[in-house]
Amino acid sequence: MGSILVLYHSRQAPVRPAIADHLYSFRRYGGRPCIYVNMAVRSVPTWVTRLDIDVVVLHTILLSDRWQPDDFRDVARRMRAVRSIRAPRVALPQDEFINTDVLVDVLAEIGVNHVFSCAPEDEWATLYGPLMDRGAGVTRVLPGYLEPATVARIERLATEVPARDIDIGYRAWKPKPWLGRHGMQKGWIADAFLAEGQRRGLRLDISLETADTLLGDDWFRFLLRSRYTIGVESGAGILDRDGGIRACADEFVAEHPTASFEEVEAHCFPGLDGNLDLKTISPRHLEACATRTPQILVEGSYSGILEAGRHYIPVRPDLGNVADVVDVVADGDGHRDMADRAYADIVASGRYGYAAFVATVLGAAGIGAPGETRRRGILIGGLSTWEHALDGPSWSWVRIRQRVRPMVREALRRVGLLDAVMQARSARRTRRLREQ
Repeated sequence: MGSILVLYHSRQAPVRPAIADHLYSFRRYGGRPCIYVNMAVRSVPTWVTRLDIDVVVLHTILLSDRWQPDDFRDVARRMRAVRSIRAPRVALPQDEFINTDVLVDVLAEIGVNHVFSCAPEDEWATLYGPLMDRGAGVTRVLPGYLEPATVARIERLATEVPARDIDIGYRAWKPKPWLGRHGMQKGWIADAFLAEGQRRGLRLDISLETADTLLGDDWFRFLLRSRYTIGVESGAGILDRDGGIRACADEFVAEHPTASFEEVEAHCFPGLDGNLDLKTISPRHLEACATRTPQILVEGSYSGILEAGRHYIPVRPDLGNVADVVDVVADGDGHRDMADRAYADIVASGRYGYAAFVATVLGAAGIGAPGETRRRGILIGGLSTWEHALDGPSWSWVRIRQRVRPMVREALRRVGLLDAVMQARSARRTRRLREQ
C-alpha cells in the first residue's frame, strides 16, 4: 500500500472550515498515509517522487489559482516533478466556467488521467474535450459534502441557539454580470424576497454585502435561527475560456456603475449567455439540510439530490410566485416535516458525506479505499505521524507571511520603492513563463 499525494495552494491560514473538511477528507477516509504539499510555500520535493504513491490529487484550492492565469502557470511549472510519478493523477476543479483553456492546458501538461467535475455530463466535452480525446476520464461530483464531525457540531449548536427568530435568512456573494443570468439570480432572489418580505412585515436578515459574511459556527447559528432560507443552484451560464468576458464586464461596470445586466451583456457578451449550463447543488444547501432549515429555492435539478415539494419549496425561475411563497411564510407554516425529510434523505442517509466522496475518487483512480484496519502497525503509524509533521510547518509559514507581507509592503511604499519592486517581480514572472 502506497500513499496519497495531495497538492494544494493556500496563502491564507486558517482556511474556511468547509474548505478544510474537503482538503483533509483524503487523510480521514483514504485509508493510507497522505502527503500534503502547499504549493504556495514550496515546489513538489524531488524525494516525494521516489516514494510509493498510489494517486496524485490536484486539489480544488490549487486549481482555483487559475483565476490569476500567470500565477497558475508559475505554480504548474513547480508541479512538473509529479509527471515522473507512476501513479494516476486526478484533478478536482470547481468554477469550471472561468479560464477553462489554461486549466485544460495545465492538466494536459501534468498528465491528468481523471477529472472530477461539478458540471453535468452534457457539458464535459465542451469543458474537457482535449483531455477526453487523450483518454482522460470524467466523473461528476459535488462541490462539497457533509463531514460527520461538522454535522455533530451542528447538533450541539442547535441546543444552544434560541428559537428561530428570523423568518427568512440569506447570505450570498454579490453576483457579477459575467456569471450570466443564472449567476445573477443569487442577487435577484434576494431583492425579490426582501421587497415582498418587508411588505408583509416579516423578520428578514438578507444580505449580499461582504461585511455581512458569516463563517464557521456563526453561519450554522444563523441557519439555526432562520425559519426559512432562500437560494438558487450554484453555477454560471457563460463559458469564459480565457477570462476576457470577465475583464470586459468588470471594466464596463467600473466605468458605468449603474449599468443594467442587459447593457453589460450587449457590450461584452452578446448572444453568449446560456452557452454553458453549469448548475450544481451548493454546499450551503446541504448545510441547510443539516440544520433542518426549510429551503425556498428557485426550481432546478440540484444535482438530482433535492426534489421540489419534498425537500424544498419551489420558486419559479422568473420569480413570478415570490409573493405567494412569502404569504406561506407569513401564515406561519414552519414546514418542519419538509426539513425533517431533507435531513433524513440527505444527511442521515450518509450518501453525501466525505467518505463517499473519497471512495468515488479513489475508485475512479483504480486503487480503492482500504479499511481503517490497514492503517495499523508501526510502519503505517510512523508514516501518518511523518506526513502530519510535514504539513504543519507549511501552515505556520503561511501565517507568518500573512503578518509580515503587509508590513513589508507598507515599508516599501513609504520609501517609494513599492512600484519598482512590483514591476521587477512581474518582469521575473514573465521571463519564467517565456522560458517554460
